[in-house]
Amino acid sequence: MIDHTTIRKDMDVIGSDGTTLGKVDSVERERIKLTRKDSADGEHHYVPMDWVSRVDEHVHLNRDAAAIPGLGAAGTATTAHAAERHHPAGDARKVNWLPWIIGGLALIALIAALSQCDKDDADDAAVTPSEEVAVPRVAGAPLAEGSLAYSLEQFLAGEDGTPRTFIFERLNFNTGQATIRDADDRDLDDIARVFAAYPKARAAVVGYADARGDASDNKELGADRARAVIAALAARGVDPDRFEARTGGEKDPEATNASAPGRFENRRTELVILKR
Repeated sequence: MIDHTTIRKDMDVIGSDGTTLGKVDSVERERIKLTRKDSADGEHHYVPMDWVSRVDEHVHLNRDAAAIPGLGAAGTATTAHAAERHHPAGDARKVNWLPWIIGGLALIALIAALSQCDKDDADDAAVTPSEEVAVPRVAGAPLAEGSLAYSLEQFLAGEDGTPRTFIFERLNFNTGQATIRDADDRDLDDIARVFAAYPKARAAVVGYADARGDASDNKELGADRARAVIAALAARGVDPDRFEARTGGEKDPEATNASAPGRFENRRTELVILKR
C-alpha cells in the first residue's frame, strides 16, 4: 500500500507510458488532486490513490495518459499518437486499438468517480466555482514518524473522539522556571505547522511542576509554563485564542519526585485536544 504522506505538492505525476500528466496540487485521502494549469481543459483532475504504483521523486501510475481525460495533451505524446505521425495513412490498419479500449473502460470508471466528487463539492454552497477547496495538510518537511507532531497530525486527520491528551516528548522545564529551552524549538516548530494546517482545532495546554516547594506556588508555576508554551506557538503564527492555559501543579506525577531525573519528567507539559 502506498503511504500517501510520501506524496508532496508539485511532484510530477507520470503515467505508465512515461507521459508526464501534471503536478500534485494536494492529496485528499484516497485520491490525488492535480494542478489546474497542467490540464488541457484548464480544470482540476483527480487520480485515485489505487492508481499509484510507486513514489520516488515522482508519482508513478499504473495507468497511461489515455486513461485520464483532459491530461494527455499536458505531457509528451503517447505511443499511439507517435505511430500516427510516423506511418503512412495506408498503414492505419496496423494501429493497436487495445490501449484505446482499455482507456475507454478506465474513462467510464473515472467519470463515475468524478461525478461523486462533483456531488460532494456541491454541498459546500459557500464556495464559488472559481474558488479552490484547500485540503488541510502540514506544509514543509515531512514530520518525523513517532514524534508528537506526527501523532497529533494523524489524530486531527482521523475521526477519533475528543478530548485527547498528548504529552510533549521533550518540552520540560528547568527547576523553578517557565522559560522555553532552545532544545525544544524544533518540537514547537512542528506542532505550530500542524495547528496551521488544521485551523479549526482547539486545545488546552497543561503545565506541571515537581513536588519541591509550596504546592500553591507549584500550581501557579504550572500555569506559567502553560502560558509560555502558548506564547511560543503564537510567536510561530498560531492564534493564541485557540488555546486554554491550565495547570496541574505538582499533581499526577509521571515519575518519582525522589530523584533528579524523575523530577525533570514531572516538570512536563501536556496538550489536550478539545475540538478537531
